[in-house]
Amino acid sequence: MAKNNNVKIVSPVGVSQYAWLTTPDTRFDSDGHFKTNLIIPADEAKSLMKSIDDEMKESLTLAKEKAKGKKVKEGNTPYEMETDDDGQETGNVIFKFKTKAQIISKDGKVIPNKVAIFDSKGKPMTDVNVWSGSEMKVSAELIKYYTAIAGAGVSLRLRAVQITKLVEGGSGNAKGYGFDDVKDGYEHEESADVVQEETEKQETDF
Repeated sequence: MAKNNNVKIVSPVGVSQYAWLTTPDTRFDSDGHFKTNLIIPADEAKSLMKSIDDEMKESLTLAKEKAKGKKVKEGNTPYEMETDDDGQETGNVIFKFKTKAQIISKDGKVIPNKVAIFDSKGKPMTDVNVWSGSEMKVSAELIKYYTAIAGAGVSLRLRAVQITKLVEGGSGNAKGYGFDDVKDGYEHEESADVVQEETEKQETDF
């Protein structure tokens, strides 16, 4: 098996935006993508931006070698400065993470993909609905690419997230149906077998 030489990163804690972490977004691609933006204060994001910028330069260099003298366009960076409604910078940076919901193997098999989700202590979370506004770290790979249309650049392939503050809602959440906590009521604990199975399927840098 070929060695994976992609640079792996773990982000500082940020606030999620447009989070699709437990259900894939299929609005623009029927196969679906898991994704989230992550908003991080600029002074805390410098190291991550440098890692991305370094890989962007290498991607451009490799693309120029491959193009053999043809002009190569530099692709968009997978981050941008956040601006307010007046177009003024807020002092935050928005990073864009994404991964395919399905992976096609070399022999044509379709393999479902998932984003590993962990709590602040590193415990797997398999029964949550993570909404935008949740605070988290993100584990990702920096993937170099080159196409004639998009140019040479880097994408942030989403691998896993570590939740430090959970915002939960939607049809999979009791509060989404209007239920409140019931004092001294029944509390369900997920099967240890389920937790173990999910843990074995995923890898994490945390």
